Amino acid sequence: MRKLLLSLSMALLWVTCALAQERTVTGTVTAKDDGGPLPGVSIRVKGTTAGTQTGANGQYSISVPNNAVLVFSFIGFATQEVNVGTRSVINLALGTDATQLSEVVVTALGIERQKKEIGYATATISNEALTTANAVNVVNGLQGKVSGLNVTTISSGVTEDVVITMRGLRSLTGNNDPLLVLDGVPTQLSYLTALNPNDIANVSVLKGSSSAGIYGPDARNGVIVVTTKKGTDKPVITFSNSTQLSNISFFPKMQTQFGSGGFNEYIPYENWSWGPAYDGTEREIGETLPDGSVQKVKYSPTDQRRDFFNTGATIQNDLSLSANNFYLSFQDANIKGVVPDDENRRTGIRLNAGREYGKLKANLGLNYIQNNYSLFNDDGMSDFFTAQGSGGNDGLMSQIFNTPAHIPLSNYKNFNTDPFSTYNNYFNRYGLNPYFAIDNWRNEGKRQDILANVQLELKATDWLNFTYRPAFTARTIAERFFSRGEVINQFGDDRDFNTVPGAASERSYNLTRLSSDLFAQINKNINDDFRTTAILGTYVRQTQSRDSRVGASNLVVPEVFNVANRTGNLSGSAPETKTRLFSVYGSTSVSYKGWANLEFTGRNDWTSVLAIGNNSFFYPGVSASFVATDAIESLKGNNILSYLKLRAAWNKTGNADIDPYQLAAVFTQPNTDGKFYTGFPYGPLAGFSAGNTTFDSDLKPEFIESIELGAETSFLNGRVNLEATYFHQDNTNQIISVRVSDATGYNFANLNAAAFVNKGVELDMRLTPLLKFRGGNFQFRANATYNDSEITGIYPGLDELSIGGYLKSGNAAIVGRPAFVIKATDYLRDDQGRIIVDRFSGYPSEDPNTKEFGRTLPLWIVGLNPSVNWKGFNLSALAEYKGGHDVSFFAMGGDMAWTGTSAATARNNRQRFVMPNSSYEDPANPGKYIANTDVTVSNINDFYTGVFQNVASNFITSAAAWRLRELALSYDIPAKFLSKQNIVKGATLALTGRNLFVWVPKTNEFTDPDFNSTREDYPNTFGIVNSQSNPPVRMYGANLVVRF
Repeated sequence: MRKLLLSLSMALLWVTCALAQERTVTGTVTAKDDGGPLPGVSIRVKGTTAGTQTGANGQYSISVPNNAVLVFSFIGFATQEVNVGTRSVINLALGTDATQLSEVVVTALGIERQKKEIGYATATISNEALTTANAVNVVNGLQGKVSGLNVTTISSGVTEDVVITMRGLRSLTGNNDPLLVLDGVPTQLSYLTALNPNDIANVSVLKGSSSAGIYGPDARNGVIVVTTKKGTDKPVITFSNSTQLSNISFFPKMQTQFGSGGFNEYIPYENWSWGPAYDGTEREIGETLPDGSVQKVKYSPTDQRRDFFNTGATIQNDLSLSANNFYLSFQDANIKGVVPDDENRRTGIRLNAGREYGKLKANLGLNYIQNNYSLFNDDGMSDFFTAQGSGGNDGLMSQIFNTPAHIPLSNYKNFNTDPFSTYNNYFNRYGLNPYFAIDNWRNEGKRQDILANVQLELKATDWLNFTYRPAFTARTIAERFFSRGEVINQFGDDRDFNTVPGAASERSYNLTRLSSDLFAQINKNINDDFRTTAILGTYVRQTQSRDSRVGASNLVVPEVFNVANRTGNLSGSAPETKTRLFSVYGSTSVSYKGWANLEFTGRNDWTSVLAIGNNSFFYPGVSASFVATDAIESLKGNNILSYLKLRAAWNKTGNADIDPYQLAAVFTQPNTDGKFYTGFPYGPLAGFSAGNTTFDSDLKPEFIESIELGAETSFLNGRVNLEATYFHQDNTNQIISVRVSDATGYNFANLNAAAFVNKGVELDMRLTPLLKFRGGNFQFRANATYNDSEITGIYPGLDELSIGGYLKSGNAAIVGRPAFVIKATDYLRDDQGRIIVDRFSGYPSEDPNTKEFGRTLPLWIVGLNPSVNWKGFNLSALAEYKGGHDVSFFAMGGDMAWTGTSAATARNNRQRFVMPNSSYEDPANPGKYIANTDVTVSNINDFYTGVFQNVASNFITSAAAWRLRELALSYDIPAKFLSKQNIVKGATLALTGRNLFVWVPKTNEFTDPDFNSTREDYPNTFGIVNSQSNPPVRMYGANLVVRF
């Protein structure tokens, strides 16, 4: 017994001594610059796997042995090691590490990672860079700043329409939009233009499809990760006001030598400008009214076509409150467009809030955005052309561009009271008073967006976290379209006018998406050298939409736009869709001493849009990075080569790029468009028709196999930074709607019918700073992208695929050629490429076969961004170049050639000329051609209104352009000027400009080549421009930010 008691006593003494060696250390970690607490700081006992993290208030508690060393590390801050000694309380202030801070990337699932650990190309844009020139939306703030990213504004309306592609196309006819991830939640890209740029903390761009291993097929086109602002320790109230004006920056080049008429004869009611030369005399325009009234004007050109457009204005006010884990912001933006009467009122509210309950963190994100708009309804104007029997609609711009230069357009604003401005009495027999048009056809509506998410994060252990992230997004649109209509009088009837019926329609659109993301994250140090990170999760999403429309034509009571106020039947439609996606995903990575990193990803999706048996697809990925300057002893501490990282990535991505119900027979009611009634039901008789597209039940997913190689270098202690990436994407099983024989009972079939390759190089350079001088510095950033593609296969029996556009000028996919090329009409040419003309009239002929022209997507994109900072002044500029591609202005240019308003129609002063580079057939040797040096075009009027305006190659030109995207000068008011009061903590005043200048080749006499309104009907069409988009604008204004 004594021995037992002695043994127990000795054991207890040993345990007590051992426990005495372990003790608890507590403290608070703060940021050195502002003193605020730092949550999430990693605290590790050096040489062990033991560790913890700071809580939301920056506090921590950890058990340590005697003589332990604690390692404090946090992304964006310098790592510190602290000897514990005998202390039980250690408070620490971490200082920022400028090198690390610029290398933090928000990656999959909203997880922050060091850029050196990532094996694929990324870029991060700070809020400051995003809002430098006061961009109205986030997308415009990204233009020209990220290699591989092509941002195109295709119309300048009050609700700007933009297109984003990353590393070119992944689908020939499907969706090429990158995925938007908002605070960790995958969201439709269309929401990006609705976000308030001032609410954004930063934007990370994941360029390749490597992220698809976690995010799924929506990420195949790259990912734009938006992180919004969160609360700060010290309460901060920020108010900002931005006022911007806009006006037309690029107008088609028009002739100002000749006025109304045809064949050199003056005709007062003509919209043709083929009359006699301007001579300054007084002439009648229009026709004499029944009461004998007549209009007379000076027969001289004016600039009233350009003056039709207003100076647009955008006034935006923002107010935000940030405190602790709470961020609340309000926005009010009043936007008036350059088209008279077009306006949009955008209001928004954002709330980010979080709280910590022991090991559980809860965060709430809520964003509500409302747009109230009134727009000219260009599409609605088609009822006028239908009434007149012309059957077309060339848009509002066409009505303006094709008005003779001496017509005083501004005189026709009062079309309700001025007899010469009315529908019946307008000077032009063949067109519309544009002021009447913008009043008569309107689209008024309200769009509401709600984006909400909750994030619950449970810290099960020091190395294991569980995250659950349900999210909900909803978009509702309530619109009213109306046409006031116009009844002809006898005078209008005598002029062959027809009554335009009054019409009204209403639309109610609802789109909802409910998603759930649940994943576990492991982050564990195996030892001092190895660290492993793993993610395992599941994702579920359901998307529903309903688009209800009801319409009435032939309204009975004028100005009562109610669908019940009608004769005849109502039209209507209410298509609904519902899709589901279920996924499991995972990733695992291993890091050795931080300089060797290897990551594997995998995901399996089950989608409802494909048939069972083909609706499940798995896609893997692998990436690696190697930091040579950390691994190789001789490179450490090198002042010349400060940093060298090599990286590589491979992945295969699956995608079902088709709309719902494409694999089942569907029936529709024919001849209804939901706006105006044009067919069934006819009285009590109903009628339905089967769809004209058949389906392949064996349709398989599209696949994208990608590889990228890259290098990142830094010289002179981080002053010179270079990054280069090569990428190659093999896109197979492209789902295409292919024309089939009518004998099948269908017109089209959805098939896996094409393949193409996309490849390129991305270059980035940062000189930060390039120069230092007293009180300031000069910095320079540049990026360049070379992006080529090639169609490698098309369905057997087909030579090419038509992608969209016009019959005489459109996009085509042709084996061996880029995606895409312009396919257009041209002149008949001889074997030397000369235009064949008639040897008597000098007229050329149109080739009955269309020909291939240049690519439609830019081969090169370059961004240049110099900036100077000096004693609180900041001057920044951004220039962007796009080139190596072509654009077709056939629709616009052909119209202007027909009416004789384009500059081309007045060359040679409308005298006979020899067709350049032409030949004619040798009468003595049929089939042989002689160079034409003396046979002139016999009738200029007939030539331009005939073959010239029908040959699309006349209007194809280089799409190359240099643009001054941004220019901004700001001043940070020094603190010494604010020190005598305690309310205002800081203020910044800025002058800004956007899209101030554009430089294009002399052959482009029409408009900005980026503007492409045909995408509304053909989403993947590029380089085809018509008159149905607003002209490009330049914006300039001022911005004031005050912090309290």
